[in-house]
Amino acid sequence: MQNENLQQLMMVAGIGLLCWMLMRGKMRGRARLEPAVIPPLKHNSNAKLNSNGFSGTQSLGAPTEVLKWQIELHDLGRELKAELDSKLIAVRSLATNYDLAARRLSDLIRMAEDVRLDPASPIVEARRLASLGWDSAKIAKVLALSESDVMQLLSQ
Repeated sequence: MQNENLQQLMMVAGIGLLCWMLMRGKMRGRARLEPAVIPPLKHNSNAKLNSNGFSGTQSLGAPTEVLKWQIELHDLGRELKAELDSKLIAVRSLATNYDLAARRLSDLIRMAEDVRLDPASPIVEARRLASLGWDSAKIAKVLALSESDVMQLLSQ
């Protein structure tokens, strides 16, 4: 299960790296092809305030198709991370439940080992008579049980 998630994560990382390399190459190619345009100098009285602030991914100069692809990859990465996180929480919960069940089982085994049968119990008497070579029908008559009950006691 973890191996499959690792494979998916590596595939998404590879696709992201490939997209980054393609976008980087495309931007360098555009920079070589497009001559640098220098705006004409203006006199201070004609100058207008032009803020060249960061305008998101459009400032990278990438085509809109690449930008859309980048957004889709980002969303996919976010969804995969959320899925991995939820599966990790489920695995932790299962591990905790498993540890509790294992401890409870070991406690029950320890308690079962400490149980001592009463010498007057039918199971002890049935085993004693069976060890003497008595058949189950004769043991059933002596203990006033059905033959199937005796067979059940001897099978334990």
